[in-house]
Amino acid sequence: MLLTKAIQGYMYDKAASYSKNTLESYKFVHRNLLAYIGDVEIETITPNQLKEFIHWLQSDQYSPNRSNGDTSPLSPAYIDFHWKATRSLFGWAHKVLDIPRPDEDMPRPRFRRAQPKAFTEDEIRRLLKAAGEIKSRSRAGNEYVQRATTGGRNKAIILALLDTGLRIGELLRITMRDVDFESGEIMITPYSTGRKTRPRMVMLGTASRRAAWLYVARMEHTRQSDRLFPMSQNAVRLMLNRLAARADVENVHPHKFRHTFAIWFLRNGGDVFTLQRILGHSSLDMVKNYLDIAQADVKTAHRRSSPVDIWNNDRPL
Repeated sequence: MLLTKAIQGYMYDKAASYSKNTLESYKFVHRNLLAYIGDVEIETITPNQLKEFIHWLQSDQYSPNRSNGDTSPLSPAYIDFHWKATRSLFGWAHKVLDIPRPDEDMPRPRFRRAQPKAFTEDEIRRLLKAAGEIKSRSRAGNEYVQRATTGGRNKAIILALLDTGLRIGELLRITMRDVDFESGEIMITPYSTGRKTRPRMVMLGTASRRAAWLYVARMEHTRQSDRLFPMSQNAVRLMLNRLAARADVENVHPHKFRHTFAIWFLRNGGDVFTLQRILGHSSLDMVKNYLDIAQADVKTAHRRSSPVDIWNNDRPL
């Protein structure tokens, strides 16, 4: 069976198990695999070819062909995703098509996961200011007047992401029925297989609740969707990119708000078990990344404020 045909069958089987965005990521991996190996008979693919495929992704010879035109190198984590997705494909082929597994000895790429980065308070204030600006400029430099509802929506999205630690997909799936504006409670329900999204409750603080309520109130007579924020993930990313350019803030993406929530939750005395439940993680592994940062903050703060060291510098004790 040709590789394209096998991939088609694999995607048919997985379509019900993954979200649309996850399926797009798998399609990207498959395009890269076909670009390197070609549309050959799947049973003729060798272990050496798969090893060289991963090496190719890490080399200067490879230039990503993303749907959005971005040609920047793949991150180590995304190369690791290629490894996992390729293993998944050939595991499926072994089970369904009864062919040998050429991926058995496929070495996993080694990489050190980058520490999560958080926004500073100043960066958040600049983004919110940019969201609330009535007059703005397009990329072409033309001035235009932003609608109040658009600015209010953008502010509400930023504050909601920052205050709840939700994934962008989870935020955009929230319906009006899921939100209690009096208490600030939001019910998060599983999506598809619940592989990522776990049922839980998150809270909106006073400022975030007010911003969301104002946005909803202004849209009361024009709203055509039951979703709180009827936008696509790509539309939110484009909106954040525009605000980032106006606010002169670098590296702005939806997941960074999740990192910021988690890091500041721990800095302000929250515990890892509660954070795990709020973020919807199945284990503490991911939460430990945030804990390392918070503990480093404690060490730095102690070095700055240790009374013994401060007094000893002035006059040896």
